[in-house]
Amino acid sequence: MEKVTAFIKDSMQFFREVKVELQKVTFPTRQETVSSTVVVLVLTVIIAAYLGFSDWALSRIVKMLLQVG
Repeated sequence: MEKVTAFIKDSMQFFREVKVELQKVTFPTRQETVSSTVVVLVLTVIIAAYLGFSDWALSRIVKMLLQVG
């Protein structure tokens, strides 16, 4: 029975501390969230284009090398 009581007390203390910590959190505004999302999308497109071009160029080089040999 002591273990159950100790577990309940520890659990309650944990949730009290969680509540205190969550009050310290500052969540981003809608504008900050939209701005960050746009930056991520733009960088994703740029990186995808770069990797796509690199893949295309390297495959062309390999094909040319294999045709010569």
